[in-house]
Amino acid sequence: MTASIVAATFIATEGDYLEAVIEVDGQRLHVMDEFGGAQMAAGTQFQAELWPMASEIDDWDAIFDANPGREKRLLRLDGWRYLALGVVTQVDPVVCDCGLLQVEDAFHTRDERCVGAYVGVTLARLDACLA
Repeated sequence: MTASIVAATFIATEGDYLEAVIEVDGQRLHVMDEFGGAQMAAGTQFQAELWPMASEIDDWDAIFDANPGREKRLLRLDGWRYLALGVVTQVDPVVCDCGLLQVEDAFHTRDERCVGAYVGVTLARLDACLA
């Protein structure tokens, strides 16, 4: 996976390596706190690296049927789990542009016909650390 570096605002945390809330581009994200949020005051601005951890349980049909609206965004499922909606920009390895982040290796294919397809992949967890 590749990290995306973003400008973030710290909102709250349950502690190191637990759930934290940050804001990125006006969107509140629930992430794993790998940035030491317990030492930050609410409202602190910082550069964050977002690390998406793709789930292994999505099947091919679910991935390609999940984004009929052709969107690029993150939809929170629960906790720090998300449905990452985006477009496949390359294969082998697969890279999906989901707006705020690029998700790599969410699924595996060498089929070039997948480039340009809009997909939805489940992120088991979204981690954030200091950039």
